Amino acid sequence: MTVARVLILMAAAGALSAAHAAPASTTAPAAAAATPAPKLSQIDAAKAFAKQMLADATAALTKPKTTEAQRLVAFQDVLKKSLALDVVGKFVLGATNRSKMTPAQIARYDAAFPPYITRQYADQFKDLVGRPMEITRAVPVPRRASDTLVRAKITRKSGPPINVDWRVRKLSDGSQKIVDIIVSGVSIMTVKREEFASFIKTKGVEALLARIEKEAKA
Repeated sequence: MTVARVLILMAAAGALSAAHAAPASTTAPAAAAATPAPKLSQIDAAKAFAKQMLADATAALTKPKTTEAQRLVAFQDVLKKSLALDVVGKFVLGATNRSKMTPAQIARYDAAFPPYITRQYADQFKDLVGRPMEITRAVPVPRRASDTLVRAKITRKSGPPINVDWRVRKLSDGSQKIVDIIVSGVSIMTVKREEFASFIKTKGVEALLARIEKEAKA
């Protein structure tokens, strides 16, 4: 067999082998997975929430070309979104008083409390929110891993600055909400709880329901 014949046979064998080989992939290599953003700690998440809430409140209370009544309604809407109203409502009423109420009374209370409490606090804090302020610290609440105290130092028109602590809780759905407001060391929710307890003791649950329903619409 001549050399030329051998070369022809070798070439044919190589072609046959290539035909049976697995085809080369034409798919572009997959891009590397993006690195997820680092997850915020509870303290950093609470601080971010408080800063956004204060920014939203300031915007509501300083919006140009609006009446005072319109600004208060806008501030009330910010509070509705920021407060854990279900948690606050149950705490303020107290488990003992709630257990003595009928289902109809509980339904009335649960319906009236959110507009009542947000209107109350909108009136109380309208002169503070919107003033120059800064977040000065954020610390975990002892024995409550989901809670953080975020302090805002607020400059007043007259007198020394005032410290307001927002107790921010991470709820089961992952959202951050305010469960208490502490002004100069005094818990506003605890004061309201004591007020309700005294009112119920002297005048009864029906009188309390009538009061908060009336003030919620005022």
